[in-house]
Amino acid sequence: MRLRRFLVLGILAALSAPALGACATGPKFQPRVESDDTRSGGSLYGDFLVATYAGNTRDARVAAARYQAALAADPTNLTLLERAFVFSVAAGDMDQAAKLAPRVAAANPVSDLAPLIQGVFALKAGQYDQAKAFFTASHPPGDPDLIAALVLAWTALGQGDAATARALLKPSGAPGTDVFLTYHRARLEEALGDSASADAAYQAADAATGGKSLTVALAYAAWLQATSRGDAAAGVLKRFLDSNPGNPVALSALARLRANQPVTRRLATPQQGAAEGFYGIASAVGDGDVQDAAIVYLRLALYLDPQNDGALTFLAGALERAKLTEDAILAYRAVPRTSPFYVTAQVSAADLLDKSDRTDEAIALLSRLERDEAEGSLAASALGDVYRVRERWPEAAEAYTRAIARLGRDTTSEDWPLFYARGIALHQSGNWPAAETDFRKALELSPDQPLVMNYLAYSWIERGENIDQALAMLQRAVDQRPDDGYIIDSLGWAYYRLGQYDKAVQVLEQAIQFSPHEPAVYEHLGDAYWKTGRIREAQFLWGHALKLKPEPGRVPILQAKLHDGLPAGEALERRQADSGPPVNVQP
Repeated sequence: MRLRRFLVLGILAALSAPALGACATGPKFQPRVESDDTRSGGSLYGDFLVATYAGNTRDARVAAARYQAALAADPTNLTLLERAFVFSVAAGDMDQAAKLAPRVAAANPVSDLAPLIQGVFALKAGQYDQAKAFFTASHPPGDPDLIAALVLAWTALGQGDAATARALLKPSGAPGTDVFLTYHRARLEEALGDSASADAAYQAADAATGGKSLTVALAYAAWLQATSRGDAAAGVLKRFLDSNPGNPVALSALARLRANQPVTRRLATPQQGAAEGFYGIASAVGDGDVQDAAIVYLRLALYLDPQNDGALTFLAGALERAKLTEDAILAYRAVPRTSPFYVTAQVSAADLLDKSDRTDEAIALLSRLERDEAEGSLAASALGDVYRVRERWPEAAEAYTRAIARLGRDTTSEDWPLFYARGIALHQSGNWPAAETDFRKALELSPDQPLVMNYLAYSWIERGENIDQALAMLQRAVDQRPDDGYIIDSLGWAYYRLGQYDKAVQVLEQAIQFSPHEPAVYEHLGDAYWKTGRIREAQFLWGHALKLKPEPGRVPILQAKLHDGLPAGEALERRQADSGPPVNVQP
């Protein structure tokens, strides 16, 4: 048994292939498509071009509407029919998809997607016999692939045929699919009320994933909680956290368990079981070029079970990756407070709000979330990130301090970013001793972490402290990241500060190859050129650095160097006593 590759490819082809007879050779252009523009363009050609562009930019709603308009003008065109159908599903317009599915099935008898989705509609309506017929037609005879096996098993449950359901979920010896089958067998036995069989299947699924699957851990813990085995449920979640320290979803589930609240929703209907199947398949194919297929499966999951919070969160992430920001924000914010995915979803929504220059909304959302978060530090850490990006350094440091205090456990190697980020905020706030302590703590947790070594060593060099130690530290960082222009620049600047100008030139010339758009690297190399007597080249580089829009505080210094030479720029820098951020640091 396998995940049928041709079904995935068929979805992708319908979503992306540009073909409409003569239209395929028409003029190439990029029309401006507003996200809320679903009006007909008034012509078959215009609607097709706009729909194609919308599809290529993953705006399924506009694509669906425009393909439907084109189809109305050319109702016998199979390409338009199939694309209008698939994009309707991808956009979540199931009413329109239900109208188109019979037409697709009639026009293309070998279509596997049309009967699959017709089966979903029948299953949603509780028409189990019809659903079985459609699902059976959606795969080659005698070859029930993973998708068909899952939906047919849950349909059999709806028919009251437990034996068939169990047989369909019997492992076949293929590791890639047996995990799905074993997991769904556990959910099926739970729904059937067979405690012994459910225990055995959950144990098998947990063992097959090494306790590292969040989906399995949540369902298994919920089952143990429901059968009055809270300690065992906590053990399942803790084993998962051992391999995924700080995972916010597992932490939220553990907090709910301790508060005697349901860990997560349990499956109660065939529709919910089939939805879980589509969600699982979407998770398996949701990376890279098959993300569009994942969106279709997630829409089917949410159609069958609108309360599937995992599918909703995953869909929001897919919409985010498709750069449909507003749709993604709405989906993230729709994840209910009772869900273990709630905290991560709200943090993701806040991140998108901040990137959309709605920072006040992001801060308000994260502040509320931090007050509500029962366990973990994700909200406080995310709030610190917002303040840090906006250079609100004292507020960032305070937020990171709260995040560290909320860890609720001994710090581990996974926690170094918190101390690194707080160190940056403290440094920019003028508290170098506390910042240095945090950088050293970050290196204690994650020795030889190149970002931390770069920041700490560069700061030492700027302060004229621990130069030899800084040089050795930067060399180790470069050894780990030999193509990181920022870190190579720091090493070159260390040689400059040590007076080894020829060596500085050699290293800084390498840095420019990897960071050709970073003004600080050009300024540093210009300084080194000046020191080695290459005056004209130094002036050229300082002028180029100005064109690359450096930080405002560097502009007058660069101008002074360009017009009056390096000593003039250095004198101005001393007068300014500028203690701003190291220009080549990656926060």
